[in-house]
This record gives sequence, structure tokens and C-alpha cells, in this order.
Amino acid sequence: MNIVIFEDEKLNADRLVQLLGGLVPGLRVLGIIESVDEGKKWLNDPANNADLAFMDIQLSDGNCFELFQQTETRMPVIFTTAYDKFALQAFKVHSIDYLMKPIDREELERALQKFNYLKPQVSAHPALDLSRIAEAFYRQENTRFIGRANNQIVYVKSKDIACICYADGITKAVTHTGRKVPLDYSLDQMDKMLNKTLFFRINRKMIVCIDAIAKINSYYNSRLILQLSPDADTDTVVSRERVALFKSWLEGREAGVV
Repeated sequence: MNIVIFEDEKLNADRLVQLLGGLVPGLRVLGIIESVDEGKKWLNDPANNADLAFMDIQLSDGNCFELFQQTETRMPVIFTTAYDKFALQAFKVHSIDYLMKPIDREELERALQKFNYLKPQVSAHPALDLSRIAEAFYRQENTRFIGRANNQIVYVKSKDIACICYADGITKAVTHTGRKVPLDYSLDQMDKMLNKTLFFRINRKMIVCIDAIAKINSYYNSRLILQLSPDADTDTVVSRERVALFKSWLEGREAGVV
């Protein structure tokens, strides 16, 4: 079987190749592609023809859905993603399968079995509707949350949020540009609605975006303290009971629930 891997983290790519080597007789890895730009060149070369692609969503210079907008992707795709459940239904319906990182050998084997089962259908209808998955992805990135300020309705997109704080009975989002937006949601509600790959609740009163974390320092009583950019002007201590989950989240593993 000829496969191509879209993955910008060498350890993840090496692990996937190792797992596939034990599951797929005659495995041939045609390439490991780290960027959208490299992916466009590979897909546009008629000499490149893989039986199956393993594709991470986030590559070094953008997300893989940019590939689908500019090239016709006719290969079957199994997504390998650290993103949580925001678009998993779309992955199930419009691709061969998806695998959550870190990839489990048994789940990989099941995905390959599904590919072999669906191979006749894929051969007859090779152009999978990957645009539906891209649509679900972009919808999540542009989710809007509303609030009120000076009798006006205001809103903020999830991709613009640096952190969310609760103080004096008010939930406020702080954007990456430092704008503060009062929200009509509790912190518990926001924690459930945000993409858990990007956002983490560090304590009872604060949720942070990974892109807003500038520094992480040890703090007394086995805790951590974060330096955010922009500064949140509030407590940025990771509570002791959430430190282990926070470290797992930083590594791209599911944070779980406390």
C-alpha cells in the first residue's frame, strides 16, 4: 500500500510510520509533508498517487483545509488530529475516518479495516466531500459569543479570545488585542463551548487560550503561574489539582475532566 502523511511534528510522523509498519504488509511511505505549501506541490504533481493519506489538520504554515480549496483531493483520507469533538461527526461522514492523537494502535487498525471495507466504494466515488469537514472547522473557529455593554449588543469570535475571566459576577473575554468584552454566559458554559485543544480552564475563575501564554513559571504549593499576552490583570495561577491536566493539554493530549 502506498501512503502519504501530512504531519509537521517528526515524533508524530515517526510513530505513525512505526505503527503502520506493523499493520500494513508492503507499506510504502511516499512522503511526509510538513506544510500546506509543500502539500499543494505534492498534490498538483500527477506523478504522485497514494492509496491513502493520513492528514493532520494543523500543519506548519496553516491548516490542511487550505489544500482542499485549491486542489482536487481524490485520495481517501484518514485524519490524525489533536482537535477535540467539534467536527468529529463531519470527519465520520465525509472522510474514511479520524484518529485522535496520540494515536492508539488498535484504533489505527480499525481505521485501516474500515478503509479496506470501503475501498470498492471509494474507487467508484473517489472524490470525498472534504469541503464539509473544512466548513465544520471554520464554523468552530468563527463561533461568536455575545454580551451587552452600555445597552449595546457586542460579540467576540472564539479565535480572537486570549482569555476569559470571571469577577464581580461578570464573565469577560479579553481579546488578543486587549479588548474586554462582557459575555452573557457563565464560565462553566464557556468552558463547554470552547475548543478544548485551544482553551484550558486553569482555575475556577479563568480560561486561557494557548496562544496567549507567554511564560510558565513554578509557583508555591506545587502550582504554576502564567504570564499572558496581553496581561489579564487578574489571577493567572493554575490550581494545584489542575497542574497535571494542564501539562497534558500543553503536550496536545486530551485534558480530561476534573
